[in-house]
Amino acid sequence: GEQMKGRLRKKSQRGVALLMVLIDLTILGAMTADLMESNDVYVATTRNYGDSIQAEYLARSGVNLSRLLLSFQRVTGQTINFPFWQYADMAIGMFVDSEGGGLAGLVGLDMTGAKGLGLGEGDMDLEVRIVDEDSKLNINLANEGRRRNLMVQQLTQMMAPMEYDPLFERQLEGGDYVERQNIICEIVDWGDPDETLCDESGSEDPSFYQSLEQPYERKNAPFDSLEELHLVRGIGDDFWAAFVDPDPDDPDRRVMTVWGKGKINVNTAPPAVLFPIVCMVATDESGISPCMDPMQRINLLQILQGVVLYRTFMPFSNEQDFLAAVENPEERLFLPVPGFPILDKRNARRVLTTKSTVFSIYAKGTVGNVTRRLHVVVDMEGRDMINSEQSVAGSGGSVLYWRMD
Repeated sequence: GEQMKGRLRKKSQRGVALLMVLIDLTILGAMTADLMESNDVYVATTRNYGDSIQAEYLARSGVNLSRLLLSFQRVTGQTINFPFWQYADMAIGMFVDSEGGGLAGLVGLDMTGAKGLGLGEGDMDLEVRIVDEDSKLNINLANEGRRRNLMVQQLTQMMAPMEYDPLFERQLEGGDYVERQNIICEIVDWGDPDETLCDESGSEDPSFYQSLEQPYERKNAPFDSLEELHLVRGIGDDFWAAFVDPDPDDPDRRVMTVWGKGKINVNTAPPAVLFPIVCMVATDESGISPCMDPMQRINLLQILQGVVLYRTFMPFSNEQDFLAAVENPEERLFLPVPGFPILDKRNARRVLTTKSTVFSIYAKGTVGNVTRRLHVVVDMEGRDMINSEQSVAGSGGSVLYWRMD
């Protein structure tokens, strides 16, 4: 009996030992898998961090190359008024592509033996785009006297067409309706330095901003970025899409800016920008604009489409040439439509130009799965900090804005 009990005890111990071994193996397996997963995460994190640094400096290189390209503006762009910066991707492609990119092929250069070109090995990409900020309506002119009035007139003409009525037939959070002039005044009052209403009818009322769930004050200072417009009373997503940035993927179509010098370059401005300016300078002394007539608006839009096509091959040499094309499109643009009389040529010369000095540089560097985007605004005729009589264009202009995503 004792012998039998001993055998059963040994079998029971062997069974417990086997069970413990299985439990230990399960725990060790889970620990090993967790360790391997943690190691993979660590390696991936390290790789992504390295790719992030490379992508950032790739984008910075794109910005620096763009500033170098814009530094040649005095030699080329200002001589023939050709917007060469619109072809920045071709010029910078010479540095990105080890074979010289599209520009090398265009001018017949053999870059295969050159050293230091190209992005090297690996999954890397650089995209660069330069956008003319002097082709947009500047909303930062609220404290500049006469130019402030011109800004108000331009915004008024831009919002005037009856097609936009649904945007202004709505209520705000407080229950009151927002009119065209209300929004224009809010833009002016946000950016000007005083606390007087833009129509000088009294003091600014801060109650709307203070009644918000997260209250804030009017800035009473220039806009630092275009996104700041979202803080202004009456400006929502529908207003933004109609009058500010109709296509976020195409910054050339953007209508407004906070960085331009105030004059609009007729060789680069989109029709949505040229339209309110032409309507403004075509208004008669009694304040009646031909753009109030739907047929006249269609006629003007046809002329401006012809302007865009014409200037692609033959940029206007000065603003007078542009005005002549609008008044006589059949002769100047070979467009069989009636002309659009410009009654206020003096104001037209105040707001139009064929030169550009302020540019946005959009650079996107990609390495592996990581992308870094830079938006940098430069003034190519900025004043040198040491010698104010000199321009800093030769060294890439002065930076007005810098943002990385």
